[in-house]
Amino acid sequence: MTRPINPFPLPGWERTPMRPLRPWERTAHRDYYVDVDGAEAAFQQFQQELGDLAGVLEDGRLVLITGESGCGKTALLNRCADWTTVALARRGLKGVVVDLTGCLPEDEELSIQQRLEQVCDQLFDRLVDARALRPEEVEATRGDRDNPQRVFPRLAHLLRDDVVLLILLPSPNELLDEVVRYAKQLSSPRVLFFAESAFFRADDIAELVRRTEAWVPPVTLLVGKLETGDQHRFAKDRLLRHTDVGTYPQLSDQAVELLGKICQSVAMLQRILHGTYERKLTSGLSYTDTDLVTVDDIRAYLNGLGMQP
Repeated sequence: MTRPINPFPLPGWERTPMRPLRPWERTAHRDYYVDVDGAEAAFQQFQQELGDLAGVLEDGRLVLITGESGCGKTALLNRCADWTTVALARRGLKGVVVDLTGCLPEDEELSIQQRLEQVCDQLFDRLVDARALRPEEVEATRGDRDNPQRVFPRLAHLLRDDVVLLILLPSPNELLDEVVRYAKQLSSPRVLFFAESAFFRADDIAELVRRTEAWVPPVTLLVGKLETGDQHRFAKDRLLRHTDVGTYPQLSDQAVELLGKICQSVAMLQRILHGTYERKLTSGLSYTDTDLVTVDDIRAYLNGLGMQP
């Protein structure tokens, strides 16, 4: 017998509905990407630029994903990392993903050099835990664990022969200067670095390419705002997924229209849809596959947050 469910949380993250897709860790997420806000075109650009991964294996690469807050940068970054691990596996190589996005203190001002040192220090422990380093290099490198000038250029030498490293960097703090440092100093064969920022603009990217022209240029991917029809496409995708495991109402046409007007980012859309369905589910209101989620339901949820649609 099916039970009433909220169709909007991601598999395995029912209690944390706002976490982005992370397919390299949860393979069930691979099928949850929807072609909204230009993310599909950006993903295809990434695939084309990396090609057969020969460039990554020979020189390494930096991937920078830009776009406004909530537009799906992290989900795209994770998708690119997952695709790379799968492509590497086809070549008999092991892609090791090291997520350092939350490794820096939020309440402390650090210089670029201090940030790089902390990233390097944290990276060493993660590589040891993942058994990605040559055994003889673990102790030999321990004394330099917080020295990016020593560690990053030698990463390919430190790694096991079958390992390719994918490092998810913290969001750049001083933007252009920090990313240039990443592009110049962190470059190493068999190492792919990812970073994201909500503050880069076209002029910044052009300047970044100019200042790194002596090195392999970064792959720069742009994710935009939701476009007309994206809200409906996203909601329809999610509402079609779980009909075999539970029951839930559909969205009224007027509710879809309202979402198109008020949701500018995929994060906002996910939050409103999940919250509206959760409120209706737990409030004791009608919640069957013959009911509808209406404009009034969305407004009631937003009013509870102190927001006006």
